[in-house]
Amino acid sequence: MRSRTLFVCGTAFLIGLLILPARAISQTSNDMADIQVQMAEARRHFDALEYEQAVPALDRAIAILTTRRTTDMQKILSDAYEMRARARFGLGDQNGARDDFVALLKADPSHTLSGQISPRVVTMFEDAQKTTITTLNLSVAPPTAEVQLDGLPVKANATFPVVVGEHTLTAKQLGYKPGTATFSAAAGAASQATLQLARASAVVAVVTSPPDVEIFIDGVSKGKTAPGPAPAEYAAAAQRAGVSLAALSAPFITADLGVGQHRVEFKRSCYVQAERRIDVSDLKDFVLDPVKLTSAIATVVANSPQPGSTVFVDGESKGPAPYSAELCEGEHVVELRSQTGRFTRKVDVRPGQKIDVTGTLRPAFALVSASTQGPLNVDLRAAVERALEPVRSVYVFAPPADRVSDTLKASQLPPDWLSFDINKRPLGVSGDVTAPMRRDLSAKIAKTFDAQGIASVTIPSPGNRNRIVVTLLGSGNAEPDVVEFSLDRPETIAQAVTTLDRPVTFLRPSIGLNMIDVADVAGAVVISVDAGGPASASGIQIGDLIVKVGEQAVTNTAGVLTALATHNANDTLSLELKDKAGAAKKADVKVLMTPRVIGMSDQMLLANRLVADFRTRLLSPSNAAEESIIRLNLAAALARLQSWNDARNELQKVKLADGPGVGNGTVQYLLGLAADNLGNRAEAETAYKAAAASESWMTEDGPPVKELAEARLAELDRRPAR
Repeated sequence: MRSRTLFVCGTAFLIGLLILPARAISQTSNDMADIQVQMAEARRHFDALEYEQAVPALDRAIAILTTRRTTDMQKILSDAYEMRARARFGLGDQNGARDDFVALLKADPSHTLSGQISPRVVTMFEDAQKTTITTLNLSVAPPTAEVQLDGLPVKANATFPVVVGEHTLTAKQLGYKPGTATFSAAAGAASQATLQLARASAVVAVVTSPPDVEIFIDGVSKGKTAPGPAPAEYAAAAQRAGVSLAALSAPFITADLGVGQHRVEFKRSCYVQAERRIDVSDLKDFVLDPVKLTSAIATVVANSPQPGSTVFVDGESKGPAPYSAELCEGEHVVELRSQTGRFTRKVDVRPGQKIDVTGTLRPAFALVSASTQGPLNVDLRAAVERALEPVRSVYVFAPPADRVSDTLKASQLPPDWLSFDINKRPLGVSGDVTAPMRRDLSAKIAKTFDAQGIASVTIPSPGNRNRIVVTLLGSGNAEPDVVEFSLDRPETIAQAVTTLDRPVTFLRPSIGLNMIDVADVAGAVVISVDAGGPASASGIQIGDLIVKVGEQAVTNTAGVLTALATHNANDTLSLELKDKAGAAKKADVKVLMTPRVIGMSDQMLLANRLVADFRTRLLSPSNAAEESIIRLNLAAALARLQSWNDARNELQKVKLADGPGVGNGTVQYLLGLAADNLGNRAEAETAYKAAAASESWMTEDGPPVKELAEARLAELDRRPAR
């Protein structure tokens, strides 16, 4: 029995060591090992009646135990004192035995002797009890208080033995002021000790389902409920609340409520907030009924018409579209991103909703530079994002300011490194950034923000803080697009949106002829007819005068083109004409669709926006012919941006027929320009010669590429060979 007691106490003691510092753990572990050795040796000698050998071992154990006294060691110390007292008694040292019994009772007043013991020893022990300990009747209110007597825990209301002498009683309880009392216990008579704690505040106990709910009292967080289960006394209340006892948290108790009304709020992410009111008229304990929170989630389904799109929710990647998941109540940002664009939608989630997020991805430009010309009371990048939200062709967005700052610092760039005026002239420090540097930086920073380009906002004039210039720079490009508007003038913003959304069509209706206006002549004069084209097949000749289209008289070429623009492929256009002699004639002409290409000298075109747009369109062309026309226009936009190598790569994939209008000759001429600018003279000469031999035009309105190509060949001849 004694060995089992020693093992249990030792085990509890070792568990307690886990919280001690490393050095203390090592020392205490060594002490316990020494105590166990000494106690085992003492027990062996004691049982063999070898008291002379038992006492020294007990001396060593007691010496350690009295310097390391803890609640866990108290029983071991009591056993050690009893064994040494009996050993000394066996050796005839009655004074020593009596001293050990007194020390034992002071260490453990409730200790009792056990086993086969001499009546003389029992008498000595009882005599020591009479002079060393007495009975204490303890009364503490409230009875649930945590009570300590001389630093050791005792029951609040009980009768138990205590050592004769002075004692200190302490008690504490939530909602009460801590209390202290001293008393003197005398031998031979029972002692009385009473301690009444004074109420300090009301105490509130609450359980929640689920746990991990944050508790706020009068707007101040008091902590979170811990996992349960709740005590059995909550069973009936749990049933009333419609939850199982196992689903409840452990009781959460707070004790700093004064008299008055208090608001208790219960909050947890993804759950509907709950609230209770407590009216404290007197300071007492309140136990609230279980608080059950209702789940506050909705289902969001995100899908993209563009293959290869990835879904992001609040900036975190969620994997490929389609994507379906539950989102917590509140505002969220759902994005669809791909290599060529993104779609963003802000959703305000309400419990039980099903929200479908589907949209057309637009090329994205990240606002990463701002030049404000002094302090502003507005977030300029955010203001531009809001102003350009109606734009359908591109998406201009403002990434988080800290990410932008970190990105610019990583490349040692100031905030205004990409500042331009409306004439595309660099301002301030941006003048120090060369074109090759802009190409590299635009590609690097656009990739950082998962965008197709970057953007900046500049206030070019300190005198007009609302007039701004927005710069768009596609990934890997050096020459920017610029648009201008005033933040305080909605009509200028609308005009900027119109400019950015200026449509580009790749085909136009044609009847295979060209016309001019002649002064004082009402109508459109035919100056050329495409061989084998619809006009030629209908008998129209050079010099004919078109005077009527359908039932509508026309006075110039604009009238003919306006009427033609309303027709589609294979429509029939009825014309009334006059020949060179003035004789009237009629012709029914089939309408066909002919390719168009943007003009490289058109100053209204935003080439960066077009490059991003055309690359998006290439993802899903309807047929091979449309793909070639898109690539041709993409190459023209790249050429406009001086991205000659990329332009050359696109042109090499274009397949157009020879003939008048935009055709293979147009492609050959642009290939010649690309090779020429890349320093490949032989390739340029071959392409120019092919263009010079064609009937193609540079655009649908001219000029003929033959003339342009011949001029380039002549220039090559004058240029010295490298």
